[in-house]
Amino acid sequence: EERLGPFFVRDIKQHKIQIKLSNSISQIVTTDDNGRFHEKIIIKLSDELTIKGNVLKYIASDDDYHEQGSEGFIYLMNKKSKIGCSIISDIDDTIKISEVPDKKKLAINTFKKDFKAVPGMSDVYQSWQSSHKCLIHYVSAMPSQLYYITQKFLNKEKFPGGSFHMRHLKLVGPDKYDLIKKILDFAKQDASQKHKLRVIQDILDHAPITQQFTMVGDSGELDPEIYGEIARKYPDRIKMIFIRHVEGGKNDDNRFQVAFNDIPNNKWKVFNKANELPHKLYDDNDIDDAPINPNNDLDDGINTISLSTSLFYNIYSVLFISYFTMTYNFC
Repeated sequence: EERLGPFFVRDIKQHKIQIKLSNSISQIVTTDDNGRFHEKIIIKLSDELTIKGNVLKYIASDDDYHEQGSEGFIYLMNKKSKIGCSIISDIDDTIKISEVPDKKKLAINTFKKDFKAVPGMSDVYQSWQSSHKCLIHYVSAMPSQLYYITQKFLNKEKFPGGSFHMRHLKLVGPDKYDLIKKILDFAKQDASQKHKLRVIQDILDHAPITQQFTMVGDSGELDPEIYGEIARKYPDRIKMIFIRHVEGGKNDDNRFQVAFNDIPNNKWKVFNKANELPHKLYDDNDIDDAPINPNNDLDDGINTISLSTSLFYNIYSVLFISYFTMTYNFC
């Protein structure tokens, strides 16, 4: 019920939601036909905002379904950093064992078995975050309805917190007759590829130019091709690419050479186990990891802090699930 239930609840469209960042800073937004919103909120940084490290908390609430509100987090990047560190990470078969190439096993691992972590990956991500204050962006083609169970899994396995970027699969609505078509269309590789490309490009385009990205994925689907395309488009922004070897995936050398064409060999690596990954990505003096100060990081009105990316957050009650997208600009 915890996994399947969210697929069969109603998305609330044209619904007013209050986004509250402090006692005096809030904004009303309206959901679209899929129960989501993509909103830009421009605010002045002040003492009233509570920023811990690079994380800003907010409350999303409404009068009809969720009056008490749900808590979410915005992950910030400091434009004054000499170099900033971000990790773009897939989930299925990268940090969670899903066995995507075998669709029967994928379904069992997703909807029946307890989620199981890829051994050692949590330790690596914790090391990257503690060493370099890296932000984590979990970019996955899995349905957003699995957000809650996935977030619980990440918390249990002690993966660092971060922004989530998933796809919404709408099964409930007036067009129930094409339910099977919706599922088949959602499962297509090209749909997954388009989603990841769009999201990753959006993350890089929103980030400060000094923010560098390490991308971690697997060979089970199209992560090598997606990351290769991104690295060619943003050659100076990509620090490293790591691809986990997945049984049943296409793992021949020719595939990787084509996927990473024109990318230096020292900027990508195929690995089998987490202990093959470095526990540091940068030298100690390369990363400026000073916390964001809302009073001192303003420079003559120029934007000095920007959101890591659009933030996805779910509000769930017994009546509905809404999947919200927010973009914040700070000035």
